[in-house]
Amino acid sequence: MKIDPVIVTLKNKITVTIRAAVKTDAEGLLEAGWRYLQESPYLITTINEFNFTRPQERAWIRSLNESDNSLLLVAEYNHQIIGNLQLRGEARSKIRHNALLGIAIRNQWQSVGLGTSLIQTAISWARQKRTLKHIWLHVHATNEKAIALYQKMGFREAGRQLYYIKEPDGRFTDNILMGLLLDEPF
Repeated sequence: MKIDPVIVTLKNKITVTIRAAVKTDAEGLLEAGWRYLQESPYLITTINEFNFTRPQERAWIRSLNESDNSLLLVAEYNHQIIGNLQLRGEARSKIRHNALLGIAIRNQWQSVGLGTSLIQTAISWARQKRTLKHIWLHVHATNEKAIALYQKMGFREAGRQLYYIKEPDGRFTDNILMGLLLDEPF
């Protein structure tokens, strides 16, 4: 197993399990993905573009599990996936000390500490593995709650792509690149 399960009690007094995803989570992750897309305006993928199959989802899970610098966590409550976090490590040797973080949480599970717990679990794993030195993420400039969470976890703005995201109503939003240096570079 890539990481031992972590049991956390959230601010709403509900206990959830954070664990590494396994291939049998493919259907639950697909279902959660549909829900995320329906609930969040901040995801880059649209519902029309979300067309992954179970075999593709299993292959994605397997690829992250087989990589020593990648991690896929799921947050589970009552046998349902309510959030997940992906750390996708770079494959090329000169940059494999970097990983890109992506996180999604069902609306009713936001603002109760689940994002904090998922990110803390991933950072702890990365520090123990000592393969990664830098975690990066992208965030909509208008997603103030997410930006506040990332800053609380130690991420700092590293750059901004102006007018990067085209919203359904035609407006453009900046993309912010944030990074967390896990410890001193090699």
